[in-house]
Amino acid sequence: MNVFYVGLGGFFGAIARYLVGGWVMNSGRFTFPLGTLIINVTGSFILGLFFALAIERFTTGGFWRPFFAIGFLGAYTTFSTFSLETMNLVESGSYFLAAANILASVVFSLAGVYLGIVIGRNI
Repeated sequence: MNVFYVGLGGFFGAIARYLVGGWVMNSGRFTFPLGTLIINVTGSFILGLFFALAIERFTTGGFWRPFFAIGFLGAYTTFSTFSLETMNLVESGSYFLAAANILASVVFSLAGVYLGIVIGRNI
């Protein structure tokens, strides 16, 4: 049954990623992969919040962890797209933007998960 929950969560996470990423990228002309950055940072924040609320405070039965943490957030966030977009920046000679993307993605995603954990532990 867990495989079903992961798949169901992944279905909704992929749709959310498509909608959020499309909304960000359609709101302006960006050379920088802002959509992927926003998706990964918000996904990290939500995972930290979920971890603090669900894992540390409540017993999470057979549904929520595979559905939400693995399925939804696994499909919503995207390391492979981050990697490809960074390499595209390198190949186009945009070395500063590539380095900024790497730094921003790592720092802000770690800050997002940390902030989610802190907020989750204090509400």
